[in-house]
Amino acid sequence: MRIGLVLNILNEEYQISIYKSVKKKAEELGLELICFQLENINFSSFTFASRFPSESFFGLDGILFVTSVIVDGYKINLKSEVEKLWGKIPVVSIGQEVKGVPSLLIQSDASMKQLVEHLILEHGYRSFLYISGSENHHDADMREDIFKKTLEVYKPWYPDLNYYVRRGWFSEHVASVALADFYEENPDAKVDAIVCASDNMAIGSYKFFQMNQNSKIKECAVTGFDDIPQSAYVIPPLTTVHQPLSEIGEKAVQTLYKLLYHENVPQKSFVESTLIIRNSCGCKAVQNKSEVDQNYLVEMQTKYIQSEQFLRLVSHFAQDINYCEDVRSFKNVIDRYVEQLGIQNFCVLSFPIIINETSHFDFHDFIINPLYIKRNGRVFYEFNGNQPMTIANFYKKFSDYDSEFPDNLIFKFLNMGNSFAGCIFYDANDQLLPYLCTISISITQAIERINSFELNKRRSEFLENEINKRTRELVEANNKRMQVEGEVLRISELERQRFSTDLHDDICQRLAGISMLCRSYSKNEEGAKKEEMEELAALISETLQTTRQYAHNSYPVELESLGLNKSINNLCNSFENTTGIKCEYVYKLKKEMELNNVQKLNIFRIIQEALHNISKHAKAQNARVSIVETSSNICINIIDDGIGINSSNKNKTGLGLNSMQYRANQIGASFKIKPNKTGGTCVEVKI
Repeated sequence: MRIGLVLNILNEEYQISIYKSVKKKAEELGLELICFQLENINFSSFTFASRFPSESFFGLDGILFVTSVIVDGYKINLKSEVEKLWGKIPVVSIGQEVKGVPSLLIQSDASMKQLVEHLILEHGYRSFLYISGSENHHDADMREDIFKKTLEVYKPWYPDLNYYVRRGWFSEHVASVALADFYEENPDAKVDAIVCASDNMAIGSYKFFQMNQNSKIKECAVTGFDDIPQSAYVIPPLTTVHQPLSEIGEKAVQTLYKLLYHENVPQKSFVESTLIIRNSCGCKAVQNKSEVDQNYLVEMQTKYIQSEQFLRLVSHFAQDINYCEDVRSFKNVIDRYVEQLGIQNFCVLSFPIIINETSHFDFHDFIINPLYIKRNGRVFYEFNGNQPMTIANFYKKFSDYDSEFPDNLIFKFLNMGNSFAGCIFYDANDQLLPYLCTISISITQAIERINSFELNKRRSEFLENEINKRTRELVEANNKRMQVEGEVLRISELERQRFSTDLHDDICQRLAGISMLCRSYSKNEEGAKKEEMEELAALISETLQTTRQYAHNSYPVELESLGLNKSINNLCNSFENTTGIKCEYVYKLKKEMELNNVQKLNIFRIIQEALHNISKHAKAQNARVSIVETSSNICINIIDDGIGINSSNKNKTGLGLNSMQYRANQIGASFKIKPNKTGGTCVEVKI
């Protein structure tokens, strides 16, 4: 069976101790373990559920949830809320009570009270500084409450009892900063004892006094809470409250194991804490000094050497991976240092883009990129043939590769702030766990940098392609412009030629005829007869009318005086009278719809040319001209019921068609010539 352990991060002794005890017991019971580190969880949103892989994702049979270290974990207090995250599979809470869920709890009220009483009664301390844990943290609130209540109980007997409170967030560094701020605000304060809600904060207090040995600040008694391994080896050894972390971790696994086999378990199980008296409170050592010193020196020397080696490796790793600009160099650096650290299983998976946790994403479907895969000492340079895969696909392939699968793996997201670059899987020596948390930060930065280089490269390629595309478009547009200019010149020349031909073949011939008649009549001694003069007058009148028509065709003067509607109406009437083709005219524009003179002229010319083509080519009996307004444009249609456009002449571009297209372009209109649905042809212009 496979179980999951959910905690905050494996970079401090409290969580590492629980992890070590859970791992040990899981191995004894033959359970496979995956430890999930979920930092900075906020239960006020869906982000936790989206970040935690569900039970089906890794095939989990049960979950251990370390509620004592999860930020705002105390808000999860109902079984229904747990089931929203993980469904119906067995869940055990470690550290805090969750109603309806078996919970493993440490009884520390009595021990905390005994510690405060020891400081008051045995040492006679009266002035205290209490350094609390994280804000709104269940354990931090409980310990602070017991500290205050105990002092209040003894205050009637010792009226000079007083205390200050500062927050240290369970951190060495923050506790040290809190002390510095306290003494800066209260330079004359005389504190007898500093009571810390965790050993880490007590060790931070030690460091503060070491850094301020030459100041006026007086060193005082310091106590902690948790009894982490370092507490026995600091100087002086730390008086603290022992939380049986190994016992509670093993008991939690045993409880979950029973649930997996459907056995009954109590809803609440307690493990008692105990007060550990050492030297930091002011008590003298009770152990054999020489034996303690010898064991202490050996242990400290070993830890110091290991710490120096690991810190040096972490520093060199950060420097080397900082120069990686591609995946190949990234893999080489990872492989070299994983080998030096003796890690047999280490996987780095990257997400193709930086994902923000405020946007939901489903791990079941999310595609990942395996950057580095090492399994049981073997490096896979190509995992799954570099095919796209989800985390679920990856883990199944990774676990099913052979029968020698590691008994436990640790999972951690690679995130910067609220953005995710990927995740890592690994198993390692317990002493390496805090350093791997630091290494993961360098890996995250390297992935983001490589992704940034790749993104910039893609952007450069995209911009280059866009520039080339735009250049081609500009060249094509310039060529087209030159073609249009040439076509305009050709059309203008043809228009002049046609006008010249019409003048020569029509007006000139008429005038020549009139001239001949006049010369003929002048030779008649008796003068011209009435009939002859009437014939001459009629011929002059026709010539005058034709001349006016040619002038009108050159420029319709009535557009300015009569407007577009009446001008086109006259054009349609003239077309009908001249050709015998019935022409219907529809005009539906609002009065406030203003068209400028250029638009009016080009619309008139397009309709005029279209009617001319109908009379010349369509063999139509009916025509229809409409100018109507729609929600988004003005639509002009010239429709006939003639022979239509066939495939042989559809793509031919004569003078008239080119002229209409050009005029439409001049006013920014679309222009189409298409077959009419009921037969004939439709010329469509949309402004």
